Amino acid sequence: MNPKRAFALLVLAAPGFFPLEATAASVYLRVNQVGYNLADSKVALALSNAGLSGQTFKVLAASSGAAAFSAQVGKDRGRYGNFAHLYELDFSALKKQGSYRIRLGGVVSPAFALRDDPYRIVIPVTLRFFRVQRCGDTHPSLHGACHLKDGKAQDGPAAGSLLDVSGGWHDAGDYLKFLITTGLTTVVMLAAYQDNPDAFEDADRNAVPDVLDEARIGLDWIYKLWDPKNKVLYYQVGDAGDHDRWRMPEEDANLPPRHVWACGPGKGANVAGKAAAALALASVIWKKPGSGFSDPALASKYLAAAKAIYAFGKSRPGAQSSTSGFYEESSWRDDMALAAAELFRATKTGAYLNEARAYGRAARNAYGFSYADIHALAQFEIGRLDSGYRAEAAAFLADDLKAFQRWAGRNPFRAAVERFWWGSATEMTGAALTALWHQELTGKNTYRRLAVDQRDYLLGVNPWGVCFVNSLGSRWPRTPHHQIADLTGAQLAGFWDEGPINKADWDDLGITLQGPDEYAAFQSDDALFHDDVEDYGTNEPTLDAAAHGLALAARLRSSQTTRR
Repeated sequence: MNPKRAFALLVLAAPGFFPLEATAASVYLRVNQVGYNLADSKVALALSNAGLSGQTFKVLAASSGAAAFSAQVGKDRGRYGNFAHLYELDFSALKKQGSYRIRLGGVVSPAFALRDDPYRIVIPVTLRFFRVQRCGDTHPSLHGACHLKDGKAQDGPAAGSLLDVSGGWHDAGDYLKFLITTGLTTVVMLAAYQDNPDAFEDADRNAVPDVLDEARIGLDWIYKLWDPKNKVLYYQVGDAGDHDRWRMPEEDANLPPRHVWACGPGKGANVAGKAAAALALASVIWKKPGSGFSDPALASKYLAAAKAIYAFGKSRPGAQSSTSGFYEESSWRDDMALAAAELFRATKTGAYLNEARAYGRAARNAYGFSYADIHALAQFEIGRLDSGYRAEAAAFLADDLKAFQRWAGRNPFRAAVERFWWGSATEMTGAALTALWHQELTGKNTYRRLAVDQRDYLLGVNPWGVCFVNSLGSRWPRTPHHQIADLTGAQLAGFWDEGPINKADWDDLGITLQGPDEYAAFQSDDALFHDDVEDYGTNEPTLDAAAHGLALAARLRSSQTTRR
């Protein structure tokens, strides 16, 4: 995502903030603050300028302080930033369920869980974020109905006409709406549910799993973006002018309808592929008999739109990026491969599977998984549907994973990124998902440790000791670059943060922090992170980050066995 404009804002203090370790401490402990699977490898890290080799660390019961495990400090991974040492504290042998802390000398870590399913809490918390992002008259959280007049066709065959494209989700900390990210978010949600429905709950007891209630927000908005009469697909609502002032979304009620942008000539296969894949997969889910929420009419409606949008994509073999450089994408075969796969799942028509394989072989792999590169998910889905293609799909995933391993090996915290840049945390989530998809296709745990390392980094085993999911763990980002959260003073529960950026690129953004850098001691040239409302580079919530996180939590819940 390209740079967004920064704003001078009032930050509301958050009560009950968990303090950093005392600045005089020579050791800083980093743990996965959500928890570890009983069967998983379990490694915490210790930043220190003092040599710790030969010392003993203990794992203590969080409630009583009784020692449950002890071992010697392990491997020194070397210098990181301002610290001479980064030591491993391996307690994989501890397999007793409970809540624990690590003690090393006089320093005690935040508490963490050790149990069979520590990630059950992650999905409902993440879904809370999506409810805040809702636009239109969709019963949003923390704000009122908004942007009910979206929008006015800016271009395309219906230019100047008023359209009903209300609803959907706001993309990030602003109020723009993009098919490029909403399509990805919706299909990732649905694929996660299709893959492991037991990972999702129905907290409101309306017979529909909560994740599907939320997916309907994306699906129904995607459906509105397709104009069957003019055979045009719209891909964006709003433009750079949306950034002109910091306000609550309902304050836009008296403004003219926002612009709606149509795919340009010869472009759109990427957004069409994401949209068609989401609608086709939805048709499968809502058609399933005996589910308690089966709706054949709705499934038929979604499938008809999926077929038409897919055909539109085939006729537009080019990528449509957003206006003003918000989201840029060059690939499209990966999106069409996924769409063809899901249409085959929905129809059992062999031609779709043939096209899925052809697009998949042409797309290959992308050395990443993001809104712009969904190759890994496409290969995984085709491999699951076609046993004859499974080995090819696994090989494409393995090409990505080998690169991720090389990058992780260069980083003492084992982050699988070539460099820390905008959305680095989302890249790590994508790497973990790719490893777990490979595990399912092959039955091998070759890259499981890579997935575990990314999981742990995101949930607290990082230089700053921050769990990058708001409201989980002991320390999470509390002042995101997000208008609603800032203006209401509410905690934006469930958002997955963007993650760190390298210093040179962050400097180029020209951001001025509103307050002192509380993490100054832990910054490095390789990676900076700020929990500051002005830092839209490292601290802005996004739809795709939350969708990736939700999918990872679901996959972790369904994948309890681990081999180190």
